[in-house]
Amino acid sequence: MNDRVKRDNRRALPRYLLTLLLFGLLGGVLGFFTGVAGAAGVAETVRQAVDRVLAVCAPWGIVVSAVVLLGTGWYLYAAAKRRFAAWDGEDEDAMDAAERQLSWALLLTGLMVVLDFFFFAASIIYERFLPDVVLFLASVAVLVVLQQKIVDLERRINPEKRGSVYDMKFQKTWMESCDEAERAQIGQACYTAYRVGTKVCIFLWVALLILNFVFEFGLLPIAAVLVIWGVMQTAYALECIRLSKRKGEV
Repeated sequence: MNDRVKRDNRRALPRYLLTLLLFGLLGGVLGFFTGVAGAAGVAETVRQAVDRVLAVCAPWGIVVSAVVLLGTGWYLYAAAKRRFAAWDGEDEDAMDAAERQLSWALLLTGLMVVLDFFFFAASIIYERFLPDVVLFLASVAVLVVLQQKIVDLERRINPEKRGSVYDMKFQKTWMESCDEAERAQIGQACYTAYRVGTKVCIFLWVALLILNFVFEFGLLPIAAVLVIWGVMQTAYALECIRLSKRKGEV
């Protein structure tokens, strides 16, 4: 066993060191060019251009994204509802298709949450708080109602499911109503999200560190990324410890 462990380490170590070397060289090259760009005054030009674009787009951001994402979400929900209404109780493929449509609709609502908060923050920064707060609240209201409709239809398709989106413990209640296969699927999806989130945090840390040579925005954005990364790592490790302890008690 020990020999196999050492053999696996010897096999993986050269590629690992080569990868670190290549990324180090790439970071050095990018850092050099960003330093040159910062000295040439590129940062201020880019900052002004981005500010102009966001100032123009911010007033329309919530409206346009809501029409596109929530409109598509309502269309998918309506299509799934029609499939369920026409279901003969035997065609499982039809219900699988309906549930996929509901999953896509739920994904769109999740993206809309992010955009709502982004454009709401932009409205504050560009001093459009009063007009945009109404649009923000309206978009959130429509979003929540759509999520409620999606969950309600999912519960009708699967009567064993429990929970209301208006319940503060909805996710816990929903999880408890899932069977073992569904919980395993949720676990796999969460682990994939964890791995992707870790890679994104590493990428953002490198990108922000390099871009700081040009824009000089300081440590705060980098610290924010590291806080998210640290919370993910800690939450994952603590949950693994908790689950292993519960497994040992069984």
